[in-house]
Amino acid sequence: EQFAADLHLPLDSGENIDMAMVDYLDQIFLDGADMDDATRLYAAWCWRNPSFGRNGHIRLSRVSRALQGWKKLSPTTTRAPMPWIFAALIATQMVHDGDLVGGLALITMFLCYLRPGEAMRLKKADLVRPTPQCSFWAVNLHPSSRGESSKLLLSDESLMLDSSDLLSLGTFLDRQRTGEPDQPLFKSQYPNVKKSFEKAQEKCGLKNVKYVMYQARHGGPSHDRRHKLRSLVEVKQRGRWVGDSSLRRYEAHARVQQEEGKEILQVQLLVAAAARSLDTMFRAASLLHPAAALPPL
Repeated sequence: EQFAADLHLPLDSGENIDMAMVDYLDQIFLDGADMDDATRLYAAWCWRNPSFGRNGHIRLSRVSRALQGWKKLSPTTTRAPMPWIFAALIATQMVHDGDLVGGLALITMFLCYLRPGEAMRLKKADLVRPTPQCSFWAVNLHPSSRGESSKLLLSDESLMLDSSDLLSLGTFLDRQRTGEPDQPLFKSQYPNVKKSFEKAQEKCGLKNVKYVMYQARHGGPSHDRRHKLRSLVEVKQRGRWVGDSSLRRYEAHARVQQEEGKEILQVQLLVAAAARSLDTMFRAASLLHPAAALPPL
C-alpha cells in the first residue's frame, strides 16, 4: 500500500490492485529479493483481504503469472549473505566514483538490516540525534506520523546506529541531510544507486562473487552473529523478523567464510583493508563535498 501511495497507483479495483502488486513484485525482484518474500506478500494480502486469492471471488491473475515467471527465472533458494568486507569494498568504490550518498546508503542497509526500498524511503526527519540518555544516533523506521507501516503493519520501529564497525555512521548521515525534514535522507533515486552499486562491484575486480543490494540485509545479521556483536534475540528484533526460522541462515557462519574464500588471497587482503579504513574514507570523502564537510568527532 505504501508503494502504491508513493507512486500514486490507484487501489480502487481488483484490476488496479493486480497491476500495482505486479509493479511491486517487479521492483523487489530487481532488488534481489527471494521468491519467499514474494509469496509471503501474496499470502499476506489474501489473508488480510479474504475477497482475493484462491478462496475469494477476486482473482489476481497478473500476480499469479508473475510468481510463475519468478519461479522459472529464480528458483526458490536462499541467497548467500554479503560479507562485511565486500560491502565495505563496494561502498568504498562507490564513493571513489563520486557517489558518497550511494556508499552511505549501502552501509546503512548492511548495518541496519534494511531492505533497499526501506533505506531509500527514509526522510531526513527519521534520523534521530543522540540525547543525554542515549549516546547513539537512531533511525525511526515507518513513522506513524506519516501513516507508514511495515509489511507486518508495524510503525515507529527504532534502529540504533550503534554498530562497532562504524560508530560514526549517524554523524556522516547527519552531514548529508541539508534541506527540509520531509526530504529523502539519501538524495538519490533508487535506480541511480542500484546502477552505481553494480558499476562499483564490477570495478572492484571481484571475479567469483556477484551480489545484489538486497543481500546487504542478509549480510548484516550474519556478520553480527558470526563476530558475536549481537545476540540472536537482538538480531531478531533489529531485523524485525517474527519467526525464529528466518534466523537460521544467520547462524551458518561457514557460508560467509565460504563467500570470502571465493576470491584469491590478494583480493581478500584488499577488501579487509577497505573495511578497516571505512571511517577514514567517509570522513575524507565528506571533506571533498563542502555541503557535507565533517567536523572532528
